[in-house]
Amino acid sequence: MGKPLVIIIAAMAENRVIGRGGAIPWSIKEDMRRFRDLTMGFPCIMGRRTWESLPHKPLSGRLNIVVSKLMAAHQAGNTDGENGGVLVFSSFNDALEYCGACEKVFVCGGASLYREAMPAADIMEITLIHKTFRGDVFFPPIDPEVWEEKTVDEKGDFAFISFSRKKQAE
Repeated sequence: MGKPLVIIIAAMAENRVIGRGGAIPWSIKEDMRRFRDLTMGFPCIMGRRTWESLPHKPLSGRLNIVVSKLMAAHQAGNTDGENGGVLVFSSFNDALEYCGACEKVFVCGGASLYREAMPAADIMEITLIHKTFRGDVFFPPIDPEVWEEKTVDEKGDFAFISFSRKKQAE
């Protein structure tokens, strides 16, 4: 069937902050609703710290996949890979390979997983908050040579921006 459509989904401030002290430094109900609506029914791949920061685990209605060498090591001998409603893989590539028959897969953070997934991603769904925040976790730079804005839906204090990977010249 080929590989699934890989979609990075994130909310970030104008200074690319996505987190502070293990939490998101803002709360926007419309962004959370959009996240739920877009990801529902599809695998959500996230790093261990993102998994640990979720207020309710697992994300309902979605296959929850955590990329973590630490969590994977704790599952030695666990043949089905289940750990509290989550599948754990030691690498992003292994997680993506597991999802090979899926139509779409969402990469939900954090920063290191976003960086690792960017070369494989086809689309980015970004909520851009029109403010700066203090933080300790940042979204990687979006290279305009690689990514183009497809749609921008302004909401006042924030915008929903869809990016797609530019086609390579042959």
